[in-house]
Amino acid sequence: MKNKLWATFIFALLLGTSFAQTARVQIIHNSPTPTVDIYANDDLLLNDFAFRTATPYIDVPAGVNIDIGVAGKKSGDASDAIAVFPVNFDAGKTYIVVATGIVEGSPGFDLAVMDMGKETTDVDDNVGLFFYHGSPDAPTVDIVAGGSPVFDDISYGEFGSYLEVPAASYELGVTPGNDNSNIIANYEADFGFWKDRTAVVFASGFLSGEKPAFEPWVALSTGGTFPLKSIPLPPAPGARAQIVHNAGEAPVVDIYINDDLLLDDFAYRTATPFVDVPTNTTLTVGVAPATSTSASDAIATFDVVFEDGEKYIIVAEGLLSGNPGFTLNVYDEAQEEAVEDDEFDLLIHHGSPDAPAVDVVARGVGTLAGDLSFGEFEGYLDIDPTSYNIDIKPAGTNDVVATYGADLTGLDGVAAMVFASGQLASPDHDFGLFAVLPDGTVIRLPEASLARLQVIHNSPGVNVDVYVNGDLLLDKFVFRTATPFIDVPSGVQLDIAIAPSGSTSAADAVANYPVTLENGATYVAIANGILGGNPGFNLELFDMGLETVADDNVGILFFHGSPDAPTVDVLTGGNVLIDDASYSDFAGYLEVPAGSYDLAITPGNDNSTVVAEYTANLGFLDGKTAVIFASGFLGGSSPAFEPWVAMTSGGTFPLKPVDDLDNPIQQRINITGIAPNPANSYFNYSLDIVQESDVQIQLVNIQGQVVENIKLGSLPAGKHYLEMDVTNQQAGLYYLQTITNEQRNAQRISIVK
Repeated sequence: MKNKLWATFIFALLLGTSFAQTARVQIIHNSPTPTVDIYANDDLLLNDFAFRTATPYIDVPAGVNIDIGVAGKKSGDASDAIAVFPVNFDAGKTYIVVATGIVEGSPGFDLAVMDMGKETTDVDDNVGLFFYHGSPDAPTVDIVAGGSPVFDDISYGEFGSYLEVPAASYELGVTPGNDNSNIIANYEADFGFWKDRTAVVFASGFLSGEKPAFEPWVALSTGGTFPLKSIPLPPAPGARAQIVHNAGEAPVVDIYINDDLLLDDFAYRTATPFVDVPTNTTLTVGVAPATSTSASDAIATFDVVFEDGEKYIIVAEGLLSGNPGFTLNVYDEAQEEAVEDDEFDLLIHHGSPDAPAVDVVARGVGTLAGDLSFGEFEGYLDIDPTSYNIDIKPAGTNDVVATYGADLTGLDGVAAMVFASGQLASPDHDFGLFAVLPDGTVIRLPEASLARLQVIHNSPGVNVDVYVNGDLLLDKFVFRTATPFIDVPSGVQLDIAIAPSGSTSAADAVANYPVTLENGATYVAIANGILGGNPGFNLELFDMGLETVADDNVGILFFHGSPDAPTVDVLTGGNVLIDDASYSDFAGYLEVPAGSYDLAITPGNDNSTVVAEYTANLGFLDGKTAVIFASGFLGGSSPAFEPWVAMTSGGTFPLKPVDDLDNPIQQRINITGIAPNPANSYFNYSLDIVQESDVQIQLVNIQGQVVENIKLGSLPAGKHYLEMDVTNQQAGLYYLQTITNEQRNAQRISIVK
């Protein structure tokens, strides 16, 4: 089929050029993206062209302009192209064209063209080799054989010079440019079968661990491709180790290696930096009192063997006179730095001998370590170097026993271990979390007392100011909007005051609510009812809030906030989701697969009478939660009844009535065409506006913080094309929100660095 397409294409082009002049071209697909279609002018050249495949060399017209279009798989025609490249081939030349880079990413998608290709060798029984560096995140490299570079200083996007060697099997080493003593990978390249012909060796995939993984591939001149076989590297000589003292019953000790004193007066909760240690021999580690005079005074000894090329963290811990006994717990995959320069790599260790198995949870992020018992490690997690509040919970429960603050700001590229230390039951060995850096620095993490809180405004018809203990928390809080989940003090009384919009202080409040929140608990607070009316204004508090659920699911909390609506059931597919919800009731959480659902509203226990039906598209909230809240008046008063959705990020939007799904007024504005996504320094997007609206654009990070706020003012109906600069934003997942007086909606955008 492919050959037939080629023949059809060449015939059509040659007819247009009267068989005048030709060039020879081979195309290699090395962009780590899905299968694509390739068009030449308006004709389909390659259908379902797969990553890491290649065409043979073929004749193409020379001296004419050809637009090469790259489109997604199953494209309809050339107009679906996501990138177009004009080319004009010189007569008589031989070209290698490599599709490279990342579609809608960085470095961007491109065609790399080399016009000095060859199909046959100059010398019999040789093989001709080209090299192309096509790994977007790999540095400048040399390719060495027999200790000497055969391709020298090749950077991403570059071709190496043509090389002709006897057709045989070779061991090829990859080294950093001009550092041929440091081989980072070895491969077997068997070209014995390819006498008198040529091939392109091309670096492919990502070196950093992203998928697809880094591999060198070969494209033969006939179009076949295959990966080079990896040859394991010999282990690097030597080993490195860090020792951490975490045994509270022995506050100061001496450490011996065999008969030699290694550490004198080694204090509890201190650590050594990483140091070189002997390998491939049994070493006796002795732990002795601080008053020791020789290794014979050791109170405990341990035999260890370090292996070449490995790195270790050794933690001395346990009880000298109890259970669990004193021991050395060893982690043999230690790191002295993060894998990525812009990430923080976190190793977690449970070192409290009388503490149960625990879950370690970062608020707003999720579980960092689950069911971790004394002596165990949870190794390494790459996370953003920012501030976190970390909860310690007995494994499998939601009970928070302690909360700690971890400010990782500025620690880009750093790896560290956080370890639990001390005994819960003994005041002499106070429990805490400590971080140890590769240089031996040990830092105690500060304990905090915090709860998580989201506030939703569902009191019809008024904007309000919200004060907490006299301080303004929310200014001009708009009906049917919400805050993201935020950290608030717990264990102390908070006086929440609600005042009319435009107030000057908490003294203008028309309602006051004293609340005391529990450490580690998550709350949803909904301002509800009618100021000065019936039912009266109230602050409804739900104390079992959630921010995350299992991947690919969404968690739904329902709140009945329509003052004149009766008790209702909510159904989907004929099944009752919410049963007998009355005004001011919360119901949930329901955890369901993230997707789109038709929700039917019926009177309580009368599921045969559907009074309204709405579509809830929650597919983009996988792993997250949302609050669906009934809002407005059912009896005809303004604002009219609508169910709304509040996301964890603070965005809100109304559900669409099933009968009105084709009514564009239901959704006045939509975000479309976000590209590139993921973005690096900027992205473009378009706004489809059905009816003139005042528009505000917000970029919200995964913690719910608004990091960019753009007020566009009144925009007319139509399509508007805009650009957002994210050069100064950290890598991660964000939401792009549009806000009008009538609605909010959100689209996800990823930022990579």
